Amino acid sequence: MRKSLRILAWLLLAVTLAAVFLAYTQPALMVQLSEQLWACF
Repeated sequence: MRKSLRILAWLLLAVTLAAVFLAYTQPALMVQLSEQLWACF
């Protein structure tokens, strides 16, 4: 049980890091997200 949680946590971390890496390969997406964040203020 405990080992499966550890594996699941590492898998979730790897997927999250991969998603962040892929997002940074598309500058237009990052600009759009920053503009949406700035629009909140």
